[in-house]
Amino acid sequence: MAEFQAQRVLNDNIQSHLIAIRETKKAQIEDYFKRLSNQIQLYAHLRDIKEAMRGFKETFPQFQHEAAAPLASDTSTVPQLLDKYRDALINYYNNDFAQEYNTLNVSPAPDLKPILNQLNENSVALQYHYIAAHPNPLGTQAELLAASDASSYTRLHRIYHNPIKQLKKAAEAEDILLVDSDTGMIVYSTNKGLDFATSLIEGAYAKTGLGQVFRQANAREEVALVDFSPYLPAYNNQRAFIGTAIFEGAQKIGVLIFQLAIDPINNIMTYRKTWRFEESGLTGETYIVAADGTMRNDSRLLVEDKEDYLLAIEQAELSKDVISSIALKDTSVGLQFVDNHGTKSALAGMREFALYVDYHDEFVFSAYAPLDVPGLQWAVFSTLQENEALVPLEELILKVTSGAMQIVGIVLLVGLVGLVLALPSKRTVVAGIKSSMGTEMLIHQASVPKTYTVEQIVEHLNKLR
Repeated sequence: MAEFQAQRVLNDNIQSHLIAIRETKKAQIEDYFKRLSNQIQLYAHLRDIKEAMRGFKETFPQFQHEAAAPLASDTSTVPQLLDKYRDALINYYNNDFAQEYNTLNVSPAPDLKPILNQLNENSVALQYHYIAAHPNPLGTQAELLAASDASSYTRLHRIYHNPIKQLKKAAEAEDILLVDSDTGMIVYSTNKGLDFATSLIEGAYAKTGLGQVFRQANAREEVALVDFSPYLPAYNNQRAFIGTAIFEGAQKIGVLIFQLAIDPINNIMTYRKTWRFEESGLTGETYIVAADGTMRNDSRLLVEDKEDYLLAIEQAELSKDVISSIALKDTSVGLQFVDNHGTKSALAGMREFALYVDYHDEFVFSAYAPLDVPGLQWAVFSTLQENEALVPLEELILKVTSGAMQIVGIVLLVGLVGLVLALPSKRTVVAGIKSSMGTEMLIHQASVPKTYTVEQIVEHLNKLR
């Protein structure tokens, strides 16, 4: 009965603790997306953003001709320049980009030629000047203040690039993009990835999360958010997108979009990968699962013991390709499937506390709930492995059992001493007790006659049963 009471109290404490953590993380994630939503709406009303959107929208279509004008002595030179641009882009796509892609992915880079072939001449010229001809190493395009041409587009870029780059940093965004609301062309990008100067209506990335968020924000004229998924221009790393329309007076002129990496969410859910023992113990973790059944932050076990984690998911029969991708990318985001009672219930809208087998094939106590983030179907989990959670109960039982045994021993000893006091022997009894129990347990030496031995006392005790 006492053990049952202790277990009930412990279960209540575990439940309260995990629910408190769940609610804290739930609030932090929801607040993060609320801040993003407020931030992007604020940015869309900034004068710099409106002027940049208007300026890039107007100068973007003229870039090819203006950039080529000082170099072209006659119209026959323009095709030669385009051939030069295309050759440089082919080299960039197939070498610089593809090589980096291959180091970050298990499967080799896809055929990029069809993507390049979808670019019109103006887009080819823009990608050449701002990507292929960029003198600095791969991945540093954001550091380029402006290309070396004399176009009106580049003059605007020199004015607005640094201010927008500062806004990107403040928003913790991976990229900021300005998209023409009429043509769907990405007329500006801070990072200048392969999506720069492409169409989100009919281009290579129209069906990605970026294209989806553009269409939603452009049509609904409110903040749109699209969940994380692999994104080719980011080397197939997980990216989400949030966007809103830009208005000049009553006229809609474009769409402002943030490309989002997983890092801010990971920092919230993993305590910046420094779990505190007093809060999370050795096995406690918080994580998010999306509607597709995959995680939206890194597993604690992956961070702290990658070898054990990979062994655990292998035993859980995750596919070899997924395991290889997790091992290479060092992340479980978008890769680790979590399919159990908790995910089914939480994604169905339930807020519960339960015990079940988790994704690493261990029983866990789990407090879970759906997240309230418009555009996302996510659930948050706060878990602790059962074997760690019940350690206090096991220690309590051990202490109680040990204490009870000591009490029984003392009671027997006191009874024995009492019996000795009633018997007529001394030296023989004391000697026998010393020899059988040791002097440390000796409490009192009684004065009794010499005629009784320890054997006689034992015999007498047996008769009393």
